[in-house]
Amino acid sequence: MRSRFVLVATAAVLATLSACGSRQSEEEQHRQANTPAGKVGQAAHKVAVEAGKASRAMGRQLDKAARDAHAGWKEDARKEQDKKK
Repeated sequence: MRSRFVLVATAAVLATLSACGSRQSEEEQHRQANTPAGKVGQAAHKVAVEAGKASRAMGRQLDKAARDAHAGWKEDARKEQDKKK
């Protein structure tokens, strides 16, 4: 649940920042992308994308583990009820 909130908050911030960005020509964007700062920005973007993928995968694994644990608890409770009968 927390990872989904972080993902949504990050997406909202990025959407806001992209809407506020200056309008540059394609040539200007290409020239700035090849500067050291541009290359660092590209690397940071790649890291952010991979971190997003990893957090989504971890979220799916945690959801599955929670469902499995819940099913185990229900099964254990059913077995306890059967013993009492």
